[in-house]
Amino acid sequence: MNKTRRVSDIYHKGVILCKPDAPLQEVVRVMADTEVHAVMVADREGEPPVGVISHTDAICHYGENIAAIQAQDVMSTDVISILEDATVDDAAKKLLESRIHRLLVVDKSGRPLGILSTTDIVREMRGTRWVWYLD
Repeated sequence: MNKTRRVSDIYHKGVILCKPDAPLQEVVRVMADTEVHAVMVADREGEPPVGVISHTDAICHYGENIAAIQAQDVMSTDVISILEDATVDDAAKKLLESRIHRLLVVDKSGRPLGILSTTDIVREMRGTRWVWYLD
């Protein structure tokens, strides 16, 4: 494992965004259909997000009329980001300190580029793929 590996080497490129007034029902559909675990909330594409909706934020509203709930009503407003050229080691520390599962990856101007998750770091720790051999 290389402690100098960069976030840019392992993060998922691209960010799924919704507007603050998007119905939670649509956000949940996107999450379920794309297997994405967090949707960023922003007024416009390319701008820093004003919030993030995770699976946990969504399931707090299980059994409610999610068509009547807007993204801005359930989003977490503390979007924690990391620069794409930061080390994976720094990202892991930031995730642990913040007690979250994913970071927004941004460029030097703050433009959203993608998401780095704890799963990405675990895969990095694994190294190259291997196979169990059975006799």
